[in-house]
Amino acid sequence: MRGMCVLSLAVAALAAGCGASTATTTSRPPQPKPLAIYADGVKLATLLSDRQAVRLPQRLSIRSGRARIAVDIPLQRAKRAVRAALRADKTRVDLPVVAHSSSIALRPVLQVLHNDCEATSLSMLLAAAGVRVGQLRLQAQLPRSGPLDPEPVAGSTLFRWGDPERGFVGRPAGGGSEGGFGVYEPPIRALATRYGVHLVDLHGRSVAAVRAVVLAGRPILAWVGLDAGPYLSWLTPTGRKITVNLDEHAVVLVGAGPGYVLVDNPLSGRRERWSESLFEYRWQLLGHRALALP
Repeated sequence: MRGMCVLSLAVAALAAGCGASTATTTSRPPQPKPLAIYADGVKLATLLSDRQAVRLPQRLSIRSGRARIAVDIPLQRAKRAVRAALRADKTRVDLPVVAHSSSIALRPVLQVLHNDCEATSLSMLLAAAGVRVGQLRLQAQLPRSGPLDPEPVAGSTLFRWGDPERGFVGRPAGGGSEGGFGVYEPPIRALATRYGVHLVDLHGRSVAAVRAVVLAGRPILAWVGLDAGPYLSWLTPTGRKITVNLDEHAVVLVGAGPGYVLVDNPLSGRRERWSESLFEYRWQLLGHRALALP
């Protein structure tokens, strides 16, 4: 816990007037019930009187599963919440908190194939859910889409290849005429379901929404572009034209704080700290694709 603040709700007693000529009998108002004060599920104190001063931490560190989460307690809002609880004669009040930072204990894993970053990231996400499956097994279980290597299409300047929305495109180990590509979130989500893990689709959400999930202690598999291209277009097996960023990559978000996110990166096999602006830039290059643990 970081720092302490004093929550004082004492109200000064009113003095009787000097010129009173008759004695009056006053009765003290009934004291409120003991009020238990909580913040994010942690009991901080019990208020026995509306005149009692209570010391509260300004920042609270909470353990939630694999995550260590730090939250701040805004003093003025906390005072208002306690006063309202006293007026309503409640026995418990939950103070407002503001998420500050998080760090999820999840070991980064190095990808062993040239193009299996998605399977490697999925193996980490499943591990966070208590399911241990290796990246090579997951890669082998992913559906494939299209020919292994691009094929020419008569009368078109575009070639035919797979659809990453339906399965893995190309060669996981690289090689071939285009070196392989990868897979997007629908097949990854379906594969996780086979292991009893139902991932939440965050496709198209804002960076703020993604940060809120990570700050709550839930890891996220996110698709990013390591660079702004090169881009390549082709026809899927159904004849749909798609354009992809060939620097497509998948990582796992395992924490966040003011102006940064923590990333388990399969490419390096290490935990990295990216600025929020860098993550936002890289994430938009792949169309804001992400999956989170529920």
